Amino acid sequence: MDYNEILKDISKGQAKPIYFLTGEEPYFIDSIMHEAEQSLVPVEQRDFNLQVVYGKDTPIKLILESCRQFPFMGDRKLILVKEAQDIKDWEVMDSYFKTPVPTTTLIIAYKNKKPDGRSAWVKTVKEKTVYFESKAIYDNHLPSFITSQASRYQLKLEPEAATLMAEYIGNDLSQIDNELQKLKVNIKPNEKITIDIITDQIGISKEYNIYELTKVISSRDKRKMYLISRNMAIYIKNNPLIPTIVTLFNHFVKIWLTKTNIQKSDAELMALLKIPFATFVKEYREAAKNYNNESILHAIHILKEYDLKSKGVDVHNVNPEDLFIEMMLKISQI
Repeated sequence: MDYNEILKDISKGQAKPIYFLTGEEPYFIDSIMHEAEQSLVPVEQRDFNLQVVYGKDTPIKLILESCRQFPFMGDRKLILVKEAQDIKDWEVMDSYFKTPVPTTTLIIAYKNKKPDGRSAWVKTVKEKTVYFESKAIYDNHLPSFITSQASRYQLKLEPEAATLMAEYIGNDLSQIDNELQKLKVNIKPNEKITIDIITDQIGISKEYNIYELTKVISSRDKRKMYLISRNMAIYIKNNPLIPTIVTLFNHFVKIWLTKTNIQKSDAELMALLKIPFATFVKEYREAAKNYNNESILHAIHILKEYDLKSKGVDVHNVNPEDLFIEMMLKISQI
């Protein structure tokens, strides 16, 4: 089962006996645990039919004993095991994984890593329970995730607005979700959410953020490139140098790929560039016209150079603001 299927079943009260949640992305695991806590046991029964335990504090035999107990004055007992990766003797639960008590729902949060698949109990878990691996979302998939998540809150984001959120927030899915919940409260129903709304509601300076910088780089507007760079440098804490360099590097790589594959269709370029919306293909086609092959490669070389400098290679006591301005001046002059 995938994340959405699990959430759907739990929200309807149709939970399976055991869920084993593992992987490197905590957001999806936390969301499932929260939904289970809110949906599977009525409020008036939670004192005696909801049990939350932590792996480092709870012996595995106590968890097994709790799983085998029947609910009190209710139809279901819910046991949430947090920090399950701290439990070393899961093999004690092997027989229970095979034949769970149907009136107990056990949800295990085994975060930040996966259990050893060679273990017999792990093989049982994969075969007999709902085994969910929570995978990190790659940066190029973030706008699609944001759009999908927004639809859960009945929000309609323009593609550019989703991309700006992805660029500004990054892959902190919990923060993305928090910002979308704020939008749900502050935005009128059915209102189209634009870049202007995002910049206003989330507190991003429209003129001085990485999204606007990539746009003026694409159009090769040197004056705006300088102005935006100067102001981003002033607020360098909001625009950390290394992630900014990575974003600009990826941007020039996409311009290069567009330049060298200009004959391809928009759909083919979307797949090649790994971009979620066709509206961005036009921007990259225009950017490819504004730069020749040599200048693109020169920009990529500059970004590689300053990536090393930002990590302290061959520089001493240089602050990130000065490095950023110096780098952008070189890029604007190519």
